[in-house]
Amino acid sequence: MVTFADLMSLLLTFFVLLLSFSNMEVVKFQAMVGSVRDAFGMKSPFELSDTPTGKDILPNQTPRPGEVDATVAGEDPAPQQVREKLQEMLERAGLADKGVAIETDTGVVLQLSGDVMFDSGQAQLNEGAMPLLEELAEYTLSVQYKLDVVGYTDNIPIATAIYPSNWELSAARAGQAVRYLTERGVDPNRLRAIGRADTNPLQPNDTPEGRAHNRRVEFMFTRLSAEPAPQNLLEAGAPAGSNTR
Repeated sequence: MVTFADLMSLLLTFFVLLLSFSNMEVVKFQAMVGSVRDAFGMKSPFELSDTPTGKDILPNQTPRPGEVDATVAGEDPAPQQVREKLQEMLERAGLADKGVAIETDTGVVLQLSGDVMFDSGQAQLNEGAMPLLEELAEYTLSVQYKLDVVGYTDNIPIATAIYPSNWELSAARAGQAVRYLTERGVDPNRLRAIGRADTNPLQPNDTPEGRAHNRRVEFMFTRLSAEPAPQNLLEAGAPAGSNTR
């Protein structure tokens, strides 16, 4: 009789669970789980706030051809897809002749002529670059990629009260672009502003055309899972108790 009673109790619990999963309501589910748990004297390692919110007990199914799985789409596209998307943005903005998207070993780089985004010797964003930056912000929000914005200049020295050298100018330009993206909702933890002055020229700086080609801003997309960033100085390798100021 004891064995039979235990079997009936387990079957009853099983069917109650099936019924609750068939039409999920979070409040009722939490109440039911708490009652069952208390009745059996068990303590779950999971919080009741982590209950599923599905409508049935069927597992996630692979979408049929032509359908899109909303839980996966847009989160982690392949570099080739990112390159194609960035190239489409350039064409829609009418800047196909001012930039190019390139697939690299570490991700995808969007090279954009610096004259499109900034006037000579300045770090204020031009109005003509706003539509493209708007699209970049929206796209960055939809994918699991981090974004480095790198500013470059030519080798002609600059010495103003605001920008003593090309290093400050290139860093300020990258910073302006990053600030614009954060104001559009992009997580700052996924962004970096980098100034590289006249390093890594694409063409020789001995002609006006070459210098114009080297004045550029690069948007470097890298998968978040490719190289996780350290969360603090200890994880980055700084010895414990060291003075980091």
